[in-house]
Amino acid sequence: MRLYEGMFIINSAVANTDWETAVDEVQGILKNRGAEILQCEKWEERKFAYIISGQRRGVYLLVYFNAPPESIVLVKQDLKLSENVLRSLLVKVDKIKEPPVEEAEIVAEVTASEEGVPEEEVLAEEGPKEGTAEGEPAPIESGSAN
Repeated sequence: MRLYEGMFIINSAVANTDWETAVDEVQGILKNRGAEILQCEKWEERKFAYIISGQRRGVYLLVYFNAPPESIVLVKQDLKLSENVLRSLLVKVDKIKEPPVEEAEIVAEVTASEEGVPEEEVLAEEGPKEGTAEGEPAPIESGSAN
């Protein structure tokens, strides 16, 4: 068994009315071919650059799963037959990727854990960036503006 990352674009009409059914369909296709679902995450609805299967928008679904390598071809065939899945991309990966965390959140977590202060208060207390005083404009970097 290998670790795979699957990105699926779900028909927005179906996703907005019955998201759980759409997710169950994708997971069912994977499980029927011997996959073990590790993580399933809903991403946002996005407008397409061009029309896909008569649709202008779709909801993205990210799934990490373990599956036998020989089953991937069959999974792709099953996904093409699904009316709810507009597009899919399956990629072999080494490990599950952590979602990107903003620098301010990391600093707040570290500061909060060191001082025992709630993270929200640390984020609210952050003042101007280093090198600038309150009320003064930020320094202008030299270089041509044109």
